[in-house]
Amino acid sequence: MNLYTYVANNPLRYIDPTGHKIWLIHGTNLMKVDNPEDTWTSDFVKYIGDLYDEDVSKFRWSGGNNKPARKDGAEALADEIINWRKANPDEPIRLIGHSHGGNVAIMVANLLGEEDIKVETLVTIATPVRGYQLKQEVGQHLHVYNERDGIQVNGGSIWLLGKARRTFPAAANVKVEVDSKYDGIKAHSIMHSNIDVWNMYIKPLLRDFYRPYSR
Repeated sequence: MNLYTYVANNPLRYIDPTGHKIWLIHGTNLMKVDNPEDTWTSDFVKYIGDLYDEDVSKFRWSGGNNKPARKDGAEALADEIINWRKANPDEPIRLIGHSHGGNVAIMVANLLGEEDIKVETLVTIATPVRGYQLKQEVGQHLHVYNERDGIQVNGGSIWLLGKARRTFPAAANVKVEVDSKYDGIKAHSIMHSNIDVWNMYIKPLLRDFYRPYSR
């Protein structure tokens, strides 16, 4: 509805020649929810866009709880970013994924790396750590988890030696303290769009989170 939010409502003073730079990736089965608020709340989308002074895109994939669905989602997003990169060769690429959306993000980073395109920022949140691992270099990988999250270690198909883990061996793993009132299901979904969590646990560790508008 507002054509000029991408230039802070001031198109005479600001420009943004680069379009989307931050991609938010939802987790499993979002599309099966009737009229969802979405994994990423409007307040969080504004927050993360303001944090980087960059536009934000909420990438939609099928949300299927299986490897082929994640593979298809990753390939679609990688193609989207490759096409975007042709017009924006010097702009950073930032991926933020919740739950298995984090694994989709990892697959995207691997696919982009094969094309010599490097992801600058990768944030995975409550992501089940099983068989998906980074094979390409990224500027920074933060992984956010809490020890009450039951979905992270029990949900979905366990296909790597039957073992699920909470942390990635090569990431900067960030443990969030969660109140005991949250059960294993609710604890899975209280971090990704939680601005207080971002300010306390994630933002202090992010590199290069401020980029001024071009003038």
